[in-house]
Amino acid sequence: MIKMKLLKKDIKNILPGLVIAVIVCLILTHFFGTCCPLRILTGLPCPACGTIRSALALLHFDILGMLWYQPVMPLLVFFSLFFCYRRYYKNKTDKKLFLLLLGIILIIGISAYVYRMYKYFPDHPPLEYTQNNIYNNTRRVFNGH
Repeated sequence: MIKMKLLKKDIKNILPGLVIAVIVCLILTHFFGTCCPLRILTGLPCPACGTIRSALALLHFDILGMLWYQPVMPLLVFFSLFFCYRRYYKNKTDKKLFLLLLGIILIIGISAYVYRMYKYFPDHPPLEYTQNNIYNNTRRVFNGH
């Protein structure tokens, strides 16, 4: 039996932060064309770049597109479903297991990022360089260009 009270409580707790994150992302995207802090500051993609496009590809059942934009998306989906099942159906929360699996996913994700940056940067989205970034613009101002 799904623990609806717990689910409602979690949604209530997460909702304000989620709304703020969406608003900040929309504002940043309006001004910078992206909400990725690393890309805004340096023009370089971060390990999470492509996650939104990957999720959208997944929603369209475009498995190859999902894997191209974010190769760790299947792990993130499995991880999320696994912990939702444990929390809302089995009523179990295991922080050590959560942190262990999250650490493994982070290591795999960063390894995939390094490989993909080496192989595909800067010509293949989402691994392209963004010229309009704070570092580049600041450098131009101070160099008089």
